[in-house]
Amino acid sequence: MSEELSLDQRIQLLASPDDVRLEHFVKTVKESQQVWSLSNEEGFVMVETDEGDCVMVWPDADFAAQWAIDEWDDCEPVEVSYETFTTMWLPSLEKDNITLAVFPNIEDEGKLTSAADMKALLGI
Repeated sequence: MSEELSLDQRIQLLASPDDVRLEHFVKTVKESQQVWSLSNEEGFVMVETDEGDCVMVWPDADFAAQWAIDEWDDCEPVEVSYETFTTMWLPSLEKDNITLAVFPNIEDEGKLTSAADMKALLGI
């Protein structure tokens, strides 16, 4: 199980470059066996980027919950098991050419990663 981050560590992590947050995401997901995303009554939240549609994922519920404001105030963090993420989500996202916005921070910055690249990072 991953250790709990202090408030200062969480703030520092949010201010870190995309690659640092991506590395933290991969490490935490492997340890916790959980991925978090946002969902409402219509399903998981998708956003449009210059590269096309993407789904946002975070390493824990609290980071995801920080995004459940403004246009997404009807959303809640939802846990996706590691098994579901790796065996269902990633193959489906890869097939549909949907990108992952990994661990976006409050400035809308997140590492855009393909499902194939995420598989490689997770070692699957």
